[in-house]
Formats: sequence, structure tokens, C-alpha cells
Amino acid sequence: MLKKITVLLISLFSFVNVIAQDSALDKMAMEICDYFNKNEKEFKNMSTSDLTAKLGVQMVQTYLKYKDDLAKEGITYDLTKGRAEGEKMGAKVGIAMVKFCPDVLMAIAGDEIYEDEEETPAESYLEGTLRKVSGDDLFIVELKDTDGKTQKFVWLTNFEGSDKLIDLGKDVKGVQVRVAYTNLEYFSPKLKEYIVRKKITRLEFL
Repeated sequence: MLKKITVLLISLFSFVNVIAQDSALDKMAMEICDYFNKNEKEFKNMSTSDLTAKLGVQMVQTYLKYKDDLAKEGITYDLTKGRAEGEKMGAKVGIAMVKFCPDVLMAIAGDEIYEDEEETPAESYLEGTLRKVSGDDLFIVELKDTDGKTQKFVWLTNFEGSDKLIDLGKDVKGVQVRVAYTNLEYFSPKLKEYIVRKKITRLEFL
């Protein structure tokens, strides 16, 4: 929910008068702002994640209070649908809050306003036996996994375990390892299409 608010903050400061000030959404936003302003001392030393949780609770409570009036304005949310619906509500309420308490919203956002929206790709793991490391400008690490299948990984950046792999040189065959990797999509000039390869992020010697 917070990311959807913070990503919009900077670009929306010049558009804050779009929503009428007597709307149910404005009333909802003002009540949330009043809550945070009245409890400023309590929230001063709270972490960004705790403040975000408080904001989420207040959004749900005020939404339920003004649910019927919001529906008349064409604003409805099904909170049983989980995070996605909550983020939609959070973005809209966040826009309205900018008019009444931008400082509060910026304080809740904390350093996350400067973070890239893209999340770190999730790691996957495979265990097996190294077969070889080959390549000229780009190294490919081959591994025979526990199912007997050959898996190939691209070695693009420095990673935990790479120094030992360098020290082994050509004597890698038969070494038991556990590989952490992420899927990397890139354009292949040869195939003229985007392909996905496994990029090594960590190598543990067993």
C-alpha cells in the first residue's frame, strides 16, 4: 500500500485540487490526518513500517465509516480481495491526504520515496555436481543436478564463492555445490529474441 502512495507523491503535488474539498474522500483523508497530527508525539520515534501499519488501520476504519458516501461518489473497494485492493485504496486516499497533511505523509513514507519500485528478484536454489566452467568473455557454469539434468548458469558479477571457483580453475569437475540464482532476461542478437538465463548469485561448496 505504501509504495503506491509514495511513488505518486512527487508528481501529484501540483494536482491536489482535482478532488472537491467537501467530498467523502476528503473527509476520510482529513480524519486520518487529524489522527496522526493529534498523536504526533507518540508516532515521532516509530519506524516507517509501524507508521505504515497505523496508516493502513486508519484507512480501513475511515473507509468503513464513509463507505456509503464514497459509493455515491463512485468509489468502492472490496477489502476481502487483499493487498491489491488495499493498494488501490491507499493510492487514492494518499492523493487526498497530500492536500491536508503532506508532511505527515512524507514522514510515513520515510526513505522509501527514494527507492526504486522494482523489487529484488527472488532467489532459487539447486544442488548438484559441477561439470565445467567454459567461455571467453562470458563464463558459463555447468552443473549436473540431483535429478541428473545438466543446468547452465551465467557468471556475470562477483558473488559469494566465486573466489574459490576461480582458484579451482579447470579442476571443478565432481565438486559438490549448492547454487543460488535468479532468472535474468536479456536480448540475444543471435536469436533476435529475449531469452531467460540463470544468473549465479551465490555458490556454496558442500
